[in-house]
Amino acid sequence: MADKQEKAPEVAKEDKKGGSKKLLIIGLLAGLLLGGGGGFAAFMMMGGDEQQKEPEEKPVVEKPELDLHFVKMERVTIPIIYNHHLSGNMMIDFSMEVNGNENKMAVIHSLPEIRDALLRHFSSTSVGKADSPQSVDYPRLKKTLKDISNKILHDPLVRRVMVVQVRRF
Repeated sequence: MADKQEKAPEVAKEDKKGGSKKLLIIGLLAGLLLGGGGGFAAFMMMGGDEQQKEPEEKPVVEKPELDLHFVKMERVTIPIIYNHHLSGNMMIDFSMEVNGNENKMAVIHSLPEIRDALLRHFSSTSVGKADSPQSVDYPRLKKTLKDISNKILHDPLVRRVMVVQVRRF
């Protein structure tokens, strides 16, 4: 019986030592996982900065700056054609947008030719909408003004046309 009592405390001591070893191993593994995870996160963050710096080092292609000018054309009288008959006249003021002073001067020198071409075109073509011929079709008018101007200039110098005022009389 004495042997049984002596063995019992030894078994209890071994269980305590085994339990503390297990806790120590689990703690070390948890520390390695957390430390490794933190190191991996730091590595990824540092690696991300290098990837962001690469696009900044590439040469940036700069768009040429536009030097926009406007050429005004005032009091262009256009006939209003309805059913192949003259139903009135309208006076149009518009501005043409060009890029650069040289292009502006080229357009200014060609204004009489542009005015003549516009009058010839609109004397046979209606400026009105298809469903309402007495009202102006502004998108078509602007496109026609731009196309005729660029045709006279032999270059696409006119970038866009803005209709400033339309008066009917």
